[in-house]
Amino acid sequence: MIPRTTTLLRCQPLASGSRSATAIARRNKSTHRTIQVQLTQHVEGLGEIGSVRSVNPGRMRNDLFPKGMARYVVKGAPLTMPLPRAATSTTSTTTSSEVDYGKIRSQIASLTALALPRRAVRGTSIFGSVTSTDLVQAFQVAHGLNLVAPHAVVTISGGKVKRLGEYTANVMMKDGEGVDFKFKVVAQE
Repeated sequence: MIPRTTTLLRCQPLASGSRSATAIARRNKSTHRTIQVQLTQHVEGLGEIGSVRSVNPGRMRNDLFPKGMARYVVKGAPLTMPLPRAATSTTSTTTSSEVDYGKIRSQIASLTALALPRRAVRGTSIFGSVTSTDLVQAFQVAHGLNLVAPHAVVTISGGKVKRLGEYTANVMMKDGEGVDFKFKVVAQE
């Protein structure tokens, strides 16, 4: 008969400067990142117009935002609803023909130049850029106009703005007619 030998395992304390077991586990744990978005139209499997949902940043960047189906929720900014739609009320129905696009166009044309403050770097260059989304948000804050898809599409002539100065943008309404307006990118103080 062969005698059994017992091996005793001894646990050594972690050396100073080593990571704890919880830190190693935390490092290996996958992080699931989501962002808050507000839906501008009904999205199957996600929600109704105006609802705020958590989605993956990639889905918002690649699918929802380019199609005008959702907008980013900015911390501290008030949530605004899009122009009236049939889904907003159960008793009364509002169709796109009931929205007075001519009145909205005349309001936009009568407005003074919109000023967008941006941090200037190296003279007239700005930090970041001004996009049509920035213009839509500025209209909502300054004038209470909701220029969102599918009722209105805001485009900047020349694309993104990366310098201080005065520029022209166009708001194309759902009825096919548009109006130009001027906006300024000014140095932030």
